[in-house]
Amino acid sequence: VQFEGRYGDRVFDRRELRFEIGEGDNYDLPHGLEKAIQKMEKSEESVFYLKPNYGFGSAGKEKFQIPPDAELQYEVKLKSFEKAKESWEMNTDEKLEQSCIVKERGTQYFKEGKYKRAALQYKKIVSWLEHESGLSDEEDTKAKSLRLAAHLNLAMCHLKLKEYSQALENCNKALELDSNNEKGLFRRGEAHLAVNDFELARGDFQKVIQLYPSNKAAKVQLVTCQQKIREQHEKEKKMYANMFQRLADKDLKSAAPLQTSHTEDAEMKDEQNGVEDKSEVDTEA
Repeated sequence: VQFEGRYGDRVFDRRELRFEIGEGDNYDLPHGLEKAIQKMEKSEESVFYLKPNYGFGSAGKEKFQIPPDAELQYEVKLKSFEKAKESWEMNTDEKLEQSCIVKERGTQYFKEGKYKRAALQYKKIVSWLEHESGLSDEEDTKAKSLRLAAHLNLAMCHLKLKEYSQALENCNKALELDSNNEKGLFRRGEAHLAVNDFELARGDFQKVIQLYPSNKAAKVQLVTCQQKIREQHEKEKKMYANMFQRLADKDLKSAAPLQTSHTEDAEMKDEQNGVEDKSEVDTEA
């Protein structure tokens, strides 16, 4: 693409660039511009007006001296493009080759702290290989290795993004492929710990230590789990103690009026007996 970005009357970005859709952030392109470019034809020239939520949003862009909530204008010429193949258009060799490429790209994004972009790369591997069938032994081994790595890395991305249910889901899928996988068990333990499922977390960390005794991180997390479980038990004991005390106090309060009532009933009965006696004396007289 060849483009020129304007804020008001000022040109802040003028370039010719080759990039892959989904990676515009690496080249300081707003996501709204990426969306717009996908609608263009080869050699088409267009002007796009981007509202703040399609531009640089509430953060702005210090590099280009763009303030928060700025409206932008881009003049774009799409010089050429190559459409990526859909999954059903690729043969097994192409899927395996592309999976290796996006795995490396995802790892690079992860190292840069771009966890959402990394996750998008790893998800491609899963979509390409999860239901692939009719593979040779060699292809099957390679595909399984790539799927395992994708799920483990997705779990790590989701942990970083605090998306714990998705982290658990990917850990479980990784463990379906390799039930004793060290990273799968450890990361599932971390996800359980993050959502306060301390017993489940302890079980995962214990299994890691049992299978991989040199894993120091698992030993540290196991101690944390045991401490959290003790704290939880103490809270429960106090909670139940307070609850029983409140019930006991309530029983005492409800019993007091009953005693008064019994006393009053006895006095009324005595009075009634006295009247009956007096009546009998009068009759006899």
